[in-house]
Parts: sequence; structure tokens; C-alpha cells
Amino acid sequence: MTPVSPAGGDGPATATRLSSALGGTTENTISGGAFHGPAVQAGAIHGGVHVYEAIVNPPIPRQLLPVPAAFTDRIETLDALAERITALPDYAVGIVVVTGKSGIGKTFVANRLLHNLASQYTGGQLYADLRGYTAEGPACTDEVLSRFLRSLRPGAQPTSVDELAAWWRSATAEDPGRRVSLLLDSARDASQVRALLPGGSGHLVVVTSQDQLNELAPDGAVLHELEPFGEDATRQLLTRCLGEQRVAREPGAIAEITRRSAGFPMAIALMVTQLAARPARSLTDVTCGPVGSRSADNLHPLLTLQETAVTTALDRAYSSLPRDTPAPAIYRRMGAASVVDFDPPMAAAVCDLTHADAARELERLRDLQLIQAVSDEEPFRGPVYRLHDEARAHARSRATAEATVGEAEETLRRCTDFFLFNASSAEQAVTPHHRPLERSYLYPPAEPLHFGDADSALAWLDAQQHNLLPAIRAAAAGDLDASTWQLAHAIWPYLRSSHNYQLWSESHDLGLQAARRCGNRPAEIEMLNTWGVALRGIGRFEDAARTFNAVLDLALAAQDRRAESQARHEIGATHVYTGLPAQAEQFLLLAREQRAELARTSDSERDRATYTRAVAITNVCLGQAQLARGRAIEAIETLAAARTTLLNVPDPLDAARALAWLARAHAAGGDSAKGEEYGRRAVDECDATRSARWSAHSRELLGHTVLETGQTDLARILYEEAVGIYAGVSRRDEERVRRHLQKLP
Repeated sequence: MTPVSPAGGDGPATATRLSSALGGTTENTISGGAFHGPAVQAGAIHGGVHVYEAIVNPPIPRQLLPVPAAFTDRIETLDALAERITALPDYAVGIVVVTGKSGIGKTFVANRLLHNLASQYTGGQLYADLRGYTAEGPACTDEVLSRFLRSLRPGAQPTSVDELAAWWRSATAEDPGRRVSLLLDSARDASQVRALLPGGSGHLVVVTSQDQLNELAPDGAVLHELEPFGEDATRQLLTRCLGEQRVAREPGAIAEITRRSAGFPMAIALMVTQLAARPARSLTDVTCGPVGSRSADNLHPLLTLQETAVTTALDRAYSSLPRDTPAPAIYRRMGAASVVDFDPPMAAAVCDLTHADAARELERLRDLQLIQAVSDEEPFRGPVYRLHDEARAHARSRATAEATVGEAEETLRRCTDFFLFNASSAEQAVTPHHRPLERSYLYPPAEPLHFGDADSALAWLDAQQHNLLPAIRAAAAGDLDASTWQLAHAIWPYLRSSHNYQLWSESHDLGLQAARRCGNRPAEIEMLNTWGVALRGIGRFEDAARTFNAVLDLALAAQDRRAESQARHEIGATHVYTGLPAQAEQFLLLAREQRAELARTSDSERDRATYTRAVAITNVCLGQAQLARGRAIEAIETLAAARTTLLNVPDPLDAARALAWLARAHAAGGDSAKGEEYGRRAVDECDATRSARWSAHSRELLGHTVLETGQTDLARILYEEAVGIYAGVSRRDEERVRRHLQKLP
């Protein structure tokens, strides 16, 4: 059969390589419109054709916030900024910093600017809230870089913080024709911005900040401070929102509204929502009169004029909420919750509502400008909202002043239980063989999420990834030790899939401490064991081995046979990775014996299935060790047994892994034909699982096999395909295969 490299994409032309069974390479080009999936173009093909599944390119990210229809006044500002951007040198990354006090409209201006320039940045538009002025502290640079990188390369699995930053710069520099633009919202200082700058040239980064960020001036940044609205701008906004006739009836009110709002668009917008709800109401009604028992002028004597304007407007909007609805409680509780954004299911769980009621009340809050829409419909979440920094501070102040006894503690626990319950459901859907540990809920969601399959469960975890670490941090800070380690344990499938090492590291650090405070030995063992997997994944093999040895000591002391066998397996697997097959075999043989015994003696059918699969997983590693020690016949027997079990479980990915190594064992044992046949089947199976890493690794292993039979051209094609896939998921693996290519004649 003849291998054909992956084809697909969204460009006008895609090249497909055909290598005939007799040797030689033919280049073909398919022109015309966009197409997706495998394709073959040929006049005549002698011999079979093997089509590898396409590696689908991610969609171009368009992450900017929606532009409100009432956007007004800043047209001259936008034109001036666009002109200055045009004048920036194209050999550098352009930086624009829009500054001003909270509520003056920085995000609206920056967002509209980038929307206007969208056609110039064909590589995509990325958005990140850097949370520079929140009580929880700024967003972690690693978190933002990971999200940006996954937007451009969904399978990327950096193994360190430095590699993450380097990969981000590389991903944005590799195609000079596809420039990207970034909106970095609410930056606290210049260092936050510099850490996120893309590589290459011609990109544009627009930053909003309450501070001047003069430190970016030497980088050539355009610095622009927004001014408050004057009376003309206020009149224009009111006219657009309320109608010309209504505004014309009270021309004298414009000056008073401008004065009371301090010209801050956020304060004016909050006033507009109240006026729009009451068409017969005088414009001056929102500029005078008491809020509660105090006059509007004396509400916040310790605040600046601008802060007083925004906070007073928030007070009025909040006071207008019907007291007989859940809306005030939702506003207070979502402000108090330590999350970046929220959706109807989360609000329902935190406020003890149905999803439908929560959705309705969130729309009420949005209509009053108390919350902002991030997305009108996000997959697996529905509409997503957030609180402006000023609104979050205001909501928390209302919670402090009005919350009933115990409301703060209940809010924290309900929010934590929402994530714990649904993450645990996702854990069962994605990794049913993950060791089950206790879950303790005080407020399980009345309407839990239901995941139809592993893909939907992983998609939900991915959509919530920026909320997971804040939730774990909040649980730890609130002394919810059991919830802390349980949530860290429950997000295992997301960590395994995403390789988000920043989340992995901090969640497991907090989880391990919490498990130890609880005196929960199984939880402590699990936290250490899965952290060891992370250490091995980032190439810290010695640290991983030490961690797994610590797990083994704890398991022996606790007489925990399952954990003991797991630790021995992981130590053996680590020795396989580091090229110590003799040491690996010792541990793997013991692990297999213990797992087989557990399978024989288990009373539960589920446990028997779990341990039987575990024996097969150990056999995959053991077969590799035997193969490395030159015992191909033993390796064939071991790997064939593993594959049979994994097909029966079923576990398609691990069965494909077993087949890829079984192919190498047959080739090493002298049966090159079977080695090549099984290797090709392994490539098919790995592609079908959509595991990018194993799509690449199966090609790499098949490349070794065909090279041994003198098929150098075919080996080169397979190695090049492996490099192309590894380039999106693992730089270390990519470099290894490049070394194979360099050795080819």
C-alpha cells in the first residue's frame, strides 16, 4: 500500500504526496476552493493507496467581545488611533495602551478598534482579561499563554513555563502572512504585557489599564488616555438609546446627567437602562433624589467624583431590582464567587434556582447593565456573563452589607460543589478507570449536567478551565480541605488531555496539602501519583521517580495493594522512558503480578475489569522493556496479550498503542512484512482515536520498521509526517524525530 500524507485545510491549494509502492515520490496539487478531509489526486496509481486521516486545522480564533449598538462619540479617538497604528513600523509588534479610570469605556474603545481592523489580522483576534485590579489578583501569565496557544494549536502540550512562552512566540512567528491582534484587558503593569507579546512582526497588541504604563513607551507603544464624555457625547448617547424626541424635551437635563455621571459612559449607561424601562419618566429623575435614606451627593464621601458617579449609578441600578425576584441575590452571590465568568447552570447551583429561572434573572441583570455578556451562546455552557471590575466590587459590598448569616459560606460551598459534582461526572465519562475516591457534597446541583459522551465531558472541562483554579484556590482559602483535594482529583481527565501544567502544579500542590490536613492517605497517594505523571510528562524523570518512590513507601505503609501496584508500574514506566529497561522490567513484572492477583480476588465486576485493564497497560510497558533488551519473541507474546485485553475492554487508544509496539516487536524478531502490516494498521487506529501524539508516534515507529528494510524514501515521508504532527503537540518529540531525519542518507 502507498502512504498519502494528511490533506485538508481552508486554503486555496493543498499539496498531497504520493509515494508509489515501487519507490519515488509524485507531487500533486489540488486547487480551487476550500475542502476538508483526505484527498488523492492522481492520473494513475499502481498498487494500493493508503490514506491517512486528515489533521484538521483549528478555526481562526475570533475572541473579541461584541460591540454594543449604542457605541458612540469615540469615533475621532478610533480614527486617531488607527492612523497612529498605520504609522507603526511593520518590523515590530505594535502596542497600543488605552488608559483611564474604571468605567470610562477603555474596553469598549479597544474592542471596537480591533473590530475595525479585523481584516488586517488574518491570523485571528485573541482576548484575555488580565484581571489586574481584582481582589483575587491578576491572571497567571501561564494561564493566558496556554489559552492563547491552544487557540492557535489545540493539541500543543508544552512541558515547562519557558517552553510555553517560546512556543507561543514560535506559533505567532512561523507564518508572516497571518498576523494576529490581541486585546489584553485590564493590565496592571508592563511586565504582564511583555510576557504575552507574540513573536514575529506586524502583530498588534491593544492593552487597557487604569495606569499609564509609561514603561511601555520605550517599546514604541502608543499611549492614549481616554477623557470623560462632554455634554455633546452624553446627548448623542442618550439620543441613540432613548430617542431624539425624548431627549429634546429636556435639553437642560443633559448637563446635569453629565455632571452626575462625571462623564463616565458606564454611569450613563446605567442611568439609561432605568430611563428606558420607564418611558414616561423625566430624565432628571435619575440625577436627583435619595437612594435608600441618603442623598445621592453624599452616598460615598470617601470616593473620588468619578468613583462616586459609577458607584452611585450601580446603587441605583441595584435598587431598581425587584426585591421579590432572585436577581439581587444572584448579583451579590456571583460577585462574591471566585470565578472569572459564569453561566446559567453555575448561577442556578450557587443560588438554588432552576436553570431556566437563573437564565431569566441573568438576562434581567444584563438588561440593567449590572453584568456583561461575554458570549451569547457558548458550547456546553449557553450564554456566559462576567462582572465589570467596578460591578464586582459593588456586588461584594452589597453582599457584605445585606447577606444573611452564613450566606458567604453557603455561596462558597455551593460554587465549589457545582464544580466538584460536574467535574466528577466528567471524570467518570472520560476516565472510568480512574481510581474512585470519596466525594462529599453539601449542596449537590439540583439540575446536574449530563454528558452524553467523553467528548462532551472534556469540552465542558475545557470551557471551564479558567474557572477551575480559582475554584480550587477559593476552596483552599475557605478551609474546605476535602473539597480542595476532591476537586483537584476530579479534574484529572482535563489535565491528562490538556497538559495544562500550571493548573496541574498548583491544583496538586493545594490538593496534596489539603489531603494531608484531612489525614486522608488514599487522597495523598493519588495527589502524589498524578503529580508524578506530570513530572514525567515535562521530562523531569528523576523528580518523577522520587515522587513514585514516595508513593510506593506510603502504599506499603498503608497496605494499599492497588496503590502499591500503581507505583511500581509508574516507576517501571519511568525507567522505560529513561532508557533503563533492566530496571524497568523488575518493577513492571511485580506490578503485573500484583494487578493480576487483584483482578482474581476482586468481588466487584467493575474492579475486576479495572485490574484486568491495568495488567494490559503494564504489559504494554513491559513489552517495550523486553524489546529494548533484545527479547523480541517475549515482547511479541506480552504485547499480543495486552492488545487482546485492550480490544475487549474496550480501550481503543491503548489497544492501538499496543499494536504499534507489537509491530516493532515483529520487525525486530525478523518478520518485517508483519511488522510493516501491523505498523500501518496501528497508524490507522491511532488516527481514528484522534490522539495527535500517537498519530505521530505510530508513524515514527513505522518509519523505523520500513527504514530497516531499505525503504528510505518511505521512512522519510513517515518521519516528516510525524514531525508535522509533533510540531503541534510536543517540541521534545519533534526534535527527536528531526534527528532521525538528519541521519537518513
